[in-house]
Amino acid sequence: MKVIILLAGYGKRMRPYTWSRPKPILRVAGNTVVGHILDMMSDITTEEVIFVVGYKGVQIEEWIRENYPDLNTHFVVQEQPLGQAHAVWLCGEYLDDGDVVIGFGDGIIEADYAQFPQPGSDAVFLVNEVEDPRRFGVAVLNEEGFVTQLIEKPPTVEHKLAIAGINWFRNGRQLYEAIDTILKEDRQTLGEYFMVDAYQVLLEQGAKIRTMLLRQWADAGTPQAILSTNARLLSAGFASPEALERGFSEDFTVIPPVYIHPTAKINSAVIGPYTTIEANVTARNVIIRNSIIDPGARIENCVLDQALVGENAQVDGQAKALFVGDNSTVEVG
Repeated sequence: MKVIILLAGYGKRMRPYTWSRPKPILRVAGNTVVGHILDMMSDITTEEVIFVVGYKGVQIEEWIRENYPDLNTHFVVQEQPLGQAHAVWLCGEYLDDGDVVIGFGDGIIEADYAQFPQPGSDAVFLVNEVEDPRRFGVAVLNEEGFVTQLIEKPPTVEHKLAIAGINWFRNGRQLYEAIDTILKEDRQTLGEYFMVDAYQVLLEQGAKIRTMLLRQWADAGTPQAILSTNARLLSAGFASPEALERGFSEDFTVIPPVYIHPTAKINSAVIGPYTTIEANVTARNVIIRNSIIDPGARIENCVLDQALVGENAQVDGQAKALFVGDNSTVEVG
């Protein structure tokens, strides 16, 4: 099957990080956001993977080609931010009568992707059962388990199956034609074309849509969310297994789970829990917990908690909670 991953957003909620880097290649738990997505979807990325890029898309393309050279990739540029459905519509030349998976790059979702194709279904949507669905789009099912309605941000908590944003379609051309319909009819919300409107067209045409529960859903859209995702991934097996032993041998303290890149230089420090230390970081006379320190950063003489520190940034002093962009210098007396 083919896979289309939408990565064209500006990442406004992640500034100042995203002034210099697009959100998909922000670091979390020893990889980038898009790297984790590709690893978790590896069972189904064996044919073609089409990436829709926009803001700083060249950086995304370079990173993927360097780190996943064996993928059969195509890159489509969305020059205007006209929404998810418009982004998929731009991939029309790759959509045929074969099956396709559409994924959004805002979250890291673990699921049994190999089980996507289901007999008797035209589409399968990944969903997560949530206590309060009012900030999500939700799927309403009938007694046979087929989707009968899609509700964006429902006013009640009656329907709890939140749509995660990675969906399988049996026929890519059928999906394209549904999207083409909403573009021709100019069905917009706040100036954008949304996939939920295309899904509604499919339902109106009689498409049979089922749902499949995911295993884990981690958001990467805000500083707080990406720190939470870092903690969850480290706890779920993405930590450095040798970190404790390295701490003993190099005379610093590790409180697991943590990820520490082999090239990081650490002394007189307490690292963890839930901390990612990337390549070529220097950390001296510090306590760092619940934080992500990007490649090349230098952290000295401080305590960091709930901090994001960008590439090649320098922090020196008594700082505690920081969100520092790339190539910045922060001195706190």
